[in-house]
Amino acid sequence: MAKGKGKSRNSNKKKGGGGGGGNRAGNISSSTYLKGEIPDFGSRSQANRDNYLTAYSRYKRATNRFMDYMRKNVPRAVIEGEEKNVIFLLYAADWMMSSSHTLDPKVLKDLRVSIRMRKRVAKSYFGGGDATHKYFIDILVYCWTVLRLLPTETDERTALEQEDEETDDHRNLYAALGVEIDDEEEDDEETFPTEVPRPVPDKIRVTIDELMKADDRTDAIIFLSTMDDLMAMVANQYQVIYKNIKNYRQRGYPESSIVEHLLEAAITVSFAIQQVQQLEMELQAQHEHLTTPCRLLATLVLPEITSEANDTLRKHAKGTKQWGSRDIVSFLGDCMQCFFLNASDDWNRSDTIVREFCHEYEVDEQGRTRLDQLFIGLQQIVIREVPTKMEENDGAMQKVNAILERFGKSTSSHTWLPNSDFIGGDRCIIHTVRMLQLFAGVVATTKGNNHRHLDPKLAGMFGSPNWLLGRSRKIRDLDELLMATILPEWMKMARYGIVGQMRFPRENEICPLFMQFKYYVENPRTPVSWSLAFGVHSMLTSILELDNENQRLMKVSKICFDQFFATTTNAAKLSMNDKTSAMSNSHAWKNNICMVSVLESFGMDGFKEDAIWNPLCASTNLSIISLFGNLEIGSASIDCQGQLRIVMYLYHGLLINGIIRRGDIQMLDILYDAFKDCRAIWCGALPRKGELVQRFWICLGTGLKESKQMSEKAQFFARSGTTVVSHEKLAEEARLCRGRKMQSIEPRELSTCFRRVCERDFSGVVDKYHTPEQRKNSQGLEQYLFAVRTNDTLDHLEDETQLFSINFFSTAFYLEQFVCSIGRVLQWENFMKSFSRIGCTDMRQGFAILFAQHLLGALDFSRDPLNHDFLHVPLGLASSSFLKTFFAKIPPSNVLWFQAMQSDEGSVEIQTLPYAR
Repeated sequence: MAKGKGKSRNSNKKKGGGGGGGNRAGNISSSTYLKGEIPDFGSRSQANRDNYLTAYSRYKRATNRFMDYMRKNVPRAVIEGEEKNVIFLLYAADWMMSSSHTLDPKVLKDLRVSIRMRKRVAKSYFGGGDATHKYFIDILVYCWTVLRLLPTETDERTALEQEDEETDDHRNLYAALGVEIDDEEEDDEETFPTEVPRPVPDKIRVTIDELMKADDRTDAIIFLSTMDDLMAMVANQYQVIYKNIKNYRQRGYPESSIVEHLLEAAITVSFAIQQVQQLEMELQAQHEHLTTPCRLLATLVLPEITSEANDTLRKHAKGTKQWGSRDIVSFLGDCMQCFFLNASDDWNRSDTIVREFCHEYEVDEQGRTRLDQLFIGLQQIVIREVPTKMEENDGAMQKVNAILERFGKSTSSHTWLPNSDFIGGDRCIIHTVRMLQLFAGVVATTKGNNHRHLDPKLAGMFGSPNWLLGRSRKIRDLDELLMATILPEWMKMARYGIVGQMRFPRENEICPLFMQFKYYVENPRTPVSWSLAFGVHSMLTSILELDNENQRLMKVSKICFDQFFATTTNAAKLSMNDKTSAMSNSHAWKNNICMVSVLESFGMDGFKEDAIWNPLCASTNLSIISLFGNLEIGSASIDCQGQLRIVMYLYHGLLINGIIRRGDIQMLDILYDAFKDCRAIWCGALPRKGELVQRFWICLGTGLKESKQMSEKAQFFARSGTTVVSHEKLAEEARLCRGRKMQSIEPRELSTCFRRVCERDFSGVVDKYHTPEQRKNSQGLEQYLFAVRTNDTLDHLEDETQLFSINFFSTAFYLEQFVCSIGRVLQWENFMKSFSRIGCTDMRQGFAILFAQHLLGALDFSRDPLNHDFLHVPLGLASSSFLKTFFAKIPPSNVLWFQAMQSDEGSVEIQTLPYAR
């Protein structure tokens, strides 16, 4: 569904046993894993939570609404005695047809949702349930063939009504997609036939409550199917990276251009992890017993053993306590969990779980013996399905396999998720779950500064100790890398490094995997969640997809990461040494520089490269410094002295007067493209000639009335030909500017990608990559919503890559240096000092007055802005010449931390005033 992105601008479309023994190390030094002093962020801002409906609640609510409507809109006598059985729908539909009942059109929509979702499950690789579910589908389809022929309500009230069961939070869920949830066009004949035989009423007797409670297996199927689709989209992003690394190398493109694709992958993984987390929570809300992966797997793959355990209880439970299938599934899932853990884990219940269950239901000795046998059988099932390297080489396991082969039985592992290409088979996510559960034993026994390392004698216990990049094809090929390197290093990072020591406002949005792993380290006895397993599995998938390009990607990612902090550090040092700049006294500058420097801890050399620079971690690290470090923190620094607005207005004024042209000053072209849509700078569309002065004062926080007065004064100076100005005039203008409140630049104004990722704001999302047929077939699916939102976000990232490549901190310093220098070039220093002497304002405010009233005033209103004279200096000529000279001396590497692929240059209309034409 989500389409991988190639880099060909404007032409490419998107293509839719434990962790080992322990030698104890010495005390851990925090300086090894953490750089700088951790900032206190105070009240952390929270992203807008997107509590959207999931497939589970959607089709269940639709089914319930449909049945409630059918029950309430027929005479009681028609369905009397059958209200609680699903066959009442047959009688209700027949009555509505015979009486030509006028139908609420929303009922047909609900019926379509229920049929579509249940049929999708019926076609899945698990067979879609049992005869009960098939019979229920037959009844729903029969109702469709009857009810679709009835007249429907068309009055205005019905047309404007919202779904009565939905909350305000859910009401506009799909409005941003530009498509309706259920259009009136019919689906294919197979899904929605026009005629079917009437089901036999007494074929299967099942109550509605029994039917809905039996949906746990159906929902488990939907959950796993959705997770497989999401993992496919993650894999696709890393396939794109692999292809582009090779393409860029062949074409001679800068290697750092791959950063854009790494950011795309990080966003895709973050969205996918959040989606799985949401689905997992929804699944557990629907089925309170499915609280662990093992319980879900028991529901899915142990129906025969569940039936046998139920028969055992029915024959041998002597107590009065009642049980249901959910109780048995929970018991079997917990038994399975015992074999996912280390036998030595003190919270492993393998010695007591059967005894406790028998005691709870007062099972006699014969029943307990049978349950013990089931427990032992489960151990063989688990070990055969997700074995470790040691278990595969175990003599007992080999003997069992030999017996199975003799009787023609399969001895294959990783078979529980057939037809799941990305979470089953050779990429089985259940294997990842077990590895995480085994490593939890290491986490629980290594606390404080007593960090345990894998005993060298046990190297290779999970696989080849000489694992080589580019030679792995299966997830389990990476077991040794995962268990001996990645997870131990992540554990250190979650305890002693930045993940464990610092919290920042966007952590759950930008790096959800790190945050979930931190919780895992803090709570090792808690069963692993599906969302954590999905995140770790995504990391392993990224390694497999990058194949033999892993090492090169690690190197390039680390170089770009270091380049960001090198340019930031250099700007900080230069600002301290520049006595003419006010930057060193700016609290916004100093505090933000300190804050962003701490983020360098994500790439500390104290951690092994395979752990923190594998493809997914590299993506995440670069995403953190881009979205949080550069855009969020940097947006408060790049204009901390108003320098960005001053330079942008000057550059724009020179452009629209034709004094300079696009392409003359590369760095300013980059900045102009990045900031030309920022409302905080322009307060609307880009100003035209005659609007520069007024708009500049408005963007600096001056009132509308005062801004207009300042513009009128600037127009008077420009047209009168006055070349000097008295101190009294400057003081008068300074008084007009008092009380202004300059609006800071918000990152959401700069980047739609930031708004999508960090604020979870998906307003204005448009689906550009699915056909009407695909939209219709995918309506109501999490995969579709994920694909549309991800594609839209990545489209905006592609458009904003040039913005992302700019280091805001180094740019802020050079812009400030230019503003301080141009005042001297234009011979304004004495006037600026006079502002301080007469107590009107500070020198920067004085500069702003001179800049707006005279330089911008000339560009706005002068008949000859190039040669307009002020203080015997031709303003247009002097400012444009210095602009070119100053920025020509700054190498792009001083302000760019990676190389963005070039986009098409924009054009600027050269404007003239009516009287000058």
